Amino acid sequence: MTLINKLLLGTAAVVVATAASFPSQLSELYYGVHPQDMAKREALDACQSSNPSFVRFFASDREACYAQMRTVGLPATFSGTWSKPDRHHPAG
Repeated sequence: MTLINKLLLGTAAVVVATAASFPSQLSELYYGVHPQDMAKREALDACQSSNPSFVRFFASDREACYAQMRTVGLPATFSGTWSKPDRHHPAG
């Protein structure tokens, strides 16, 4: 086994051990970069396509993107689901 192979194997072992030691931090990073909420995912995609300096891995960039998209999108009273404040019942 050559020296370069030993170094690569050692580096891989350290990376795997680190990932196994901090699973919650890695999952928070993954779900921050790739959120489950479709609106947030679309906002990040729009920010990434419109701003070349946008970096999804930076929490500050993600929060700025969400704030920017909130002002562009629907009114704050619209939740996207059929909740009571969103319903407009005809008076009858």
